[in-house]
Amino acid sequence: MSDSEIVIREPRTYAEFDAIRQVQRAAFEMDPEGGLYVPFLVTAARNGGIVLGAFDGERLVGYIFSYLGRAPDGQIKLVSQTMGVLSEYRGRGIATRLKLAQRERALAQGLSLITWTFDPLLSPNAHLNLHKLGGIVRIYERNYYGEDFPGIYRGLPTDRFLVEWWIRSEHVVEQLRALEGGGRAEEDRAPPFGPERPLVTHVEGEGTAQRLAGYELGVDAPEVWVEIPTDFLALKATDRALARAWREGSRALFEHYFARGYVAVDFQRWWEGERRRGAYRLWRPPTADPTAWHPSDLAA
Repeated sequence: MSDSEIVIREPRTYAEFDAIRQVQRAAFEMDPEGGLYVPFLVTAARNGGIVLGAFDGERLVGYIFSYLGRAPDGQIKLVSQTMGVLSEYRGRGIATRLKLAQRERALAQGLSLITWTFDPLLSPNAHLNLHKLGGIVRIYERNYYGEDFPGIYRGLPTDRFLVEWWIRSEHVVEQLRALEGGGRAEEDRAPPFGPERPLVTHVEGEGTAQRLAGYELGVDAPEVWVEIPTDFLALKATDRALARAWREGSRALFEHYFARGYVAVDFQRWWEGERRRGAYRLWRPPTADPTAWHPSDLAA
């Protein structure tokens, strides 16, 4: 079946809800007893939560699960708890389609904000959440689930970015318009940083040997760029000590610049010879209200 024939829809039967748990176990390499509690999924879906599956024929190959919550200012928001796609279906835009379908349904409910967390060292997630969807990050959570969190993250502090997706904002609308129209190929992109927009990380090595050799704190510029590993999960599987060093160094960087008022607003990838690189854009906004930002303010 072609990608365009993969259908995004709500699960209709208990078996389809149970298939979400099975895909979650496979996608995140969980123990057999792990995964979402199926009756909770059913109840959430029938009480304002948004639960969607990606179906290849009758087979569930991806999912997204979210429920209603409350932001610190009291407004009702959607909390996107988990999304997963089977490994053999990744890289085909299914995650993007799940998020866009989630946004459509949240808009229909009258919501303006969707939040979720992700590991800040995962390049594919960063590219989807910030570059494609227009999410922003200004909160860094240390060891959100603890080091005993099951699956692919076990044995490492589960630090997380808290994504804010202001789904009605001009910034998000502009990002999604660009996504629909396509963009410049990564192979054609120049490095996004320069003298006026410095790279504050110094990364050495290739592949799973990439290491954070140094970084700069206290840089005073309208924006700074923070590079992360190309494939953090592969690096973690190869060298746990190196992965922990990345966690600790990047934590110091992000906490420092977020405390100084910077916001992560983009993640760009480019090629340097045979090496693929990726970095966050941390920008100092003119106002703390993301809904007031104009796309021209964020123009790189």
